Amino acid sequence: MSLSNATIAEINALNYANEIFYLFWAFALIALGTIGHSLSIYVFTRPILRSNPCACYFLSATMTGLFVAYVNTPLRLLQYIYNYDVFKYSTASCKILTWILLCARALASWFIVLASIDR
Repeated sequence: MSLSNATIAEINALNYANEIFYLFWAFALIALGTIGHSLSIYVFTRPILRSNPCACYFLSATMTGLFVAYVNTPLRLLQYIYNYDVFKYSTASCKILTWILLCARALASWFIVLASIDR
């Protein structure tokens, strides 16, 4: 079965629209993540909250969330839009990057769990 030219053109247009959407979505995630995490850092570093262990957990969750926003999103952007896969060049870099990114994403959740347990 062969596809007509109109169908191929429609598929290419959808793929292009998907790439443009992901590009803007990634930059929106980075921008909103920067604003939100910066405000959280500002709040949780107030002198009145420094002695509160719960605030320390939330500050740690904010820091790891900021790390994920600045590292994971650009790596996925390079991988999806520009077809530059950092993970495929060596087995060691793939394992190390995967471990760091997965641990950082999990740490943000676990810090919130620890804050809940502390309460």
